[in-house]
Amino acid sequence: MINATMCFLRNNDSTLFLYREGGDGDIHHGWYVPPGGRNERGERGIDCIVREFKEETCLLLINPQLRVIATFYNQGRILGGKENPEDWQVEVYYAREFSGKLREEHSKAKPVWIKDSDLEKIRIYPGDRKILELLNHEGVFEVLTQYSGEELVRFDSVRIF
Repeated sequence: MINATMCFLRNNDSTLFLYREGGDGDIHHGWYVPPGGRNERGERGIDCIVREFKEETCLLLINPQLRVIATFYNQGRILGGKENPEDWQVEVYYAREFSGKLREEHSKAKPVWIKDSDLEKIRIYPGDRKILELLNHEGVFEVLTQYSGEELVRFDSVRIF
């Protein structure tokens, strides 16, 4: 299982996403994803998201809050052309404050603020879309997702705090 983090940063009526355009080697090529990435060995989730967010956007998150612990059960999933990729456990953070100036371009992704009114128009993984909806509710949630191909067939969530 791969351990990773991601963060939905909100500012006014927009959320920051990365439009992934890393080519064939990028499992998220052509998708909008929240910034984040894999934990380094021995790294806490909070340290990982602050590091990854800064690397990918040049922004420093201020007071990111853990909101979801998501298990992406990937048996039967097709991700970037790969069948049955390894499962992921992802700590999902939420933040409203940051400092710094947004990087305009990254080697694999372009940071883009997406207005709430445009969220339905962009290509977001269905599980990520449902996780984003959970952020409208109080608490911390555990989530289990399962896909068949690229279709989300299971999304279970339970509030744990």
